Amino acid sequence: MKIKTDPRPLYIQAEESLGHLMREEYRPGDKLPPEPILAEQLGISRPTLREALRAFEESGLIVRRRGIGTFIGRPKPVIQSGLETLESLDSLARKMGLECATVGLAIQSQLASTALAAKLGIPEASPVTVVERTKSANGQPVAYMYDVLPASVATRDEVVAGFRGSVIDFLLERGSPRLTHDWTNIVPTRAGTDIAARLNRRPSDVLLLLEEFTYSVAGQVVDYSRNYFVPSFFQFHVVRRIQG
Repeated sequence: MKIKTDPRPLYIQAEESLGHLMREEYRPGDKLPPEPILAEQLGISRPTLREALRAFEESGLIVRRRGIGTFIGRPKPVIQSGLETLESLDSLARKMGLECATVGLAIQSQLASTALAAKLGIPEASPVTVVERTKSANGQPVAYMYDVLPASVATRDEVVAGFRGSVIDFLLERGSPRLTHDWTNIVPTRAGTDIAARLNRRPSDVLLLLEEFTYSVAGQVVDYSRNYFVPSFFQFHVVRRIQG
């Protein structure tokens, strides 16, 4: 199968062609041909093939065994969610029968920077509670989460006493303040050095960032969060209805 003239970058064409070949001719556990043969079969250079293989290895679609070969991987667990409903990652994972764990949890009291104060709608240098953690599903790191709550909503000690893995679940279980809705901005972003280390990724890898503002019935932002998801583990969708 040769890659035809296509305006898209060559590595994207290579990934598409390799993915098609793997779906049509191989099954999980099957061994792929050596790189020279596979590159010739796809009509691409070996460096381009290696780039495609690297991307597939990172997503778990292939497994490389040094000195043995490259094999088709087993499908990864994918956490699916509609963005219309505010629900924690822990709750979604439980519904799918996945074991969701919290790693590297840090709960701290800080003073709000100018930027954070503006996002929360509070005076600069107001006390806030910051919650950071990495989430894993079935032992694999899948998300890094960073939440900031005004201390007037929840102090560090209150969060430490009631936190079970999710800030949203913590707030819902308390029932005060009562939550109404969440505004989310969704953007792709590079992992960067710090988050890449937490998620076992490369700094240049692209993650899916959900920047969220959670509101109370009084219209107050009670939680500002930045949640970084490894794309290969998640499928987010939105149901859009026809008006009238």
